[in-house]
Amino acid sequence: MELVLILTGAIAIIISVIVGFGTGSFLGFLIYLVSGVSIALILFSFSQIITNQLNILHQLQVNHEFTRHLHKNDIQCPNCDHIYEDTYSSCPNCGYRKSK
Repeated sequence: MELVLILTGAIAIIISVIVGFGTGSFLGFLIYLVSGVSIALILFSFSQIITNQLNILHQLQVNHEFTRHLHKNDIQCPNCDHIYEDTYSSCPNCGYRKSK
């Protein structure tokens, strides 16, 4: 998505230069050039915002996995000696329920 926004911004600049030359006046050229550059800057900014949001999301996922791994405790089933996470209410191997 970011690449599409960058390419669209570059195309907006190119089109504004071409149309500006087509007007035949310097003022028309400047108006179209400023318009094209403004649109391109907005698109480039959106691209950067999306990139930053994806980086933040990735860091949050890494942090969540680390925290989950950090707080994970394993229990050994007294019935079948199978090791499982303490988040389960019963042993996934034999079905033994841990007492509360």
